[in-house]
Amino acid sequence: MNESDGFFRAKELQAYERLGSLDDHGEIVRLILAEASLLAEKYRYVARHDVPHVRELASLIDLLWDEIEMETARLPEISPLDQIGTY
Repeated sequence: MNESDGFFRAKELQAYERLGSLDDHGEIVRLILAEASLLAEKYRYVARHDVPHVRELASLIDLLWDEIEMETARLPEISPLDQIGTY
């Protein structure tokens, strides 16, 4: 990644940060993520397309799925007081 890439990435991030919550745009965000995932997966292992942006995109998508899996795998905390009288 060169300096101009960093500049444009920062500019894009600033634009998205101004949006606030993406909750109102959930469906389109899911569609964008699906297309980005397909693109990243398609070019992840193709040597002639060894583009830093694709590697970065693939890494961020992997990170997102790791976080989602961690959230869904969390067990609810059970208070010992809730267990009184259940045996």
